[in-house]
Amino acid sequence: MSSLRLLATTLSMSSLVFGLFGLEPSAACLNLTSTFGISKTAISQLDLRYIYSRNSYWNTALNAYAPACVVYPENAQDVSLILKAIKANGSRFAIKTKGHNTNDFFSSVDDGVLIDLSHMTGKSYNESTTLATYEPGSSWGELYEYYLQYDRTVVGGRIHDVGTGLALGGGMSYLSPQYGMACDGFRELEVVLPSGDIVTASSNENKDLFYGLRGGGGNAFGVVTKYIVQSRPIGTLYAGNLVHIFDHHEAILNATRDFILHNTDPKAAILMNFNVLTIPDLDLGLDQACVMFLVYDGEDPGDAFANFTAIPHILNTLGPKTYLEVANLLIPGLAVISRADNVFRIGVHRADDDSYRTAFDRFYQWSQDHKGEYTYIHMDYNPVPKSLTDASKAQGSNAMEMPDGPWFWAEYTITTPPLISTSKYNEIQASFKDLVDGTPNAKGLPFFLNEAHADQDALKTFSSYKRLQQIKQKYDPDGFFASKTGGWSFS
Repeated sequence: MSSLRLLATTLSMSSLVFGLFGLEPSAACLNLTSTFGISKTAISQLDLRYIYSRNSYWNTALNAYAPACVVYPENAQDVSLILKAIKANGSRFAIKTKGHNTNDFFSSVDDGVLIDLSHMTGKSYNESTTLATYEPGSSWGELYEYYLQYDRTVVGGRIHDVGTGLALGGGMSYLSPQYGMACDGFRELEVVLPSGDIVTASSNENKDLFYGLRGGGGNAFGVVTKYIVQSRPIGTLYAGNLVHIFDHHEAILNATRDFILHNTDPKAAILMNFNVLTIPDLDLGLDQACVMFLVYDGEDPGDAFANFTAIPHILNTLGPKTYLEVANLLIPGLAVISRADNVFRIGVHRADDDSYRTAFDRFYQWSQDHKGEYTYIHMDYNPVPKSLTDASKAQGSNAMEMPDGPWFWAEYTITTPPLISTSKYNEIQASFKDLVDGTPNAKGLPFFLNEAHADQDALKTFSSYKRLQQIKQKYDPDGFFASKTGGWSFS
């Protein structure tokens, strides 16, 4: 069969499949199907690949968006061809790794092309340079498991099933107090630009692009198709959870503040996670609890966590663990079970004034005043110690230009009931927004992109914002990414 007849046959079959399932055959999807065939393209909503790609978001509200098709590239050349086809046909699109970001259209698309990077899972380790190379399709847990065979790891997410796109927004790790943010470990990136050109970004090539991708967010400057990062040694860690009932919140807040301000051991990391559920309370305090995540990179933490273990608790899972087990702290698979209508928001505070308490008090009061309007709400305190900001600067700094620690990010998450009206949902989210916006933030500190809502203008809190705007204009001069996919706005 001639190439022209093959092309015509493929296009005809594609149109037939679209028609059988009641779909409008978009030009971009027909183009992609003719280029890649059905092995790399899902054009039917009944295709199991399509169903999984569409319904695997951590914020399940995003599952409502129906792509016109899903395409599964296997390398940078595939991504280049895909972007060129999308651009030629003027289609909207989205780029997805594991879909953990909760914002509309950051990794989801309605009636456009969804580029699912899950087939790009290559990974390797160079023993002579100690550099790790991986493609974007793996989860952090899969990467941690792979590199453990070399007694190494990479700085990445704290939860096993989150995708690598997290690193482009900064990426907080339990190892960050030693090694900086995940993006600080970048040494070289393979990037497909909005034009479709494939380039290398590093401290030697396309330096401005490299700078922007180190914490300036995904979907902004191009598609990263390969990461070369500095790996780190890893062995047995001492880690686990303490679960405290709410009666001890005063002691927990004070212990968290003291850790943020006074801990000097960069191998020690904590995450304070306060949770409230909408269940009948009966004055037993069973609707609320604080879960401490405590991780020490070594087998003997000394007294690093003594202030927390001294507080009465109902569960203590501290003990020796592998780094993969650390990524599954509390309940293995909880991140999957917790998929629901989740929304993030972010705040940033210092611990040497009353703002650490003001933020918590306002959060707690809101949780009590709005009982029944949410299924679950929680607040995390994410310490940013000076050892972290020093490690970042030692590696060339990142797009956040992080001021010296200590300070902390306060992350707010709300899970709303699945069966509520749109008007009620909007009312709850507006009130939740008012809670966070009405809590004063520390001046001169950046928001954390990974846990910020799209309407918070997180990039504008970066001292590098104008520089990032210039980089964006250089690499996306005709606004292709800016107008055809979601992500952080530079307008």
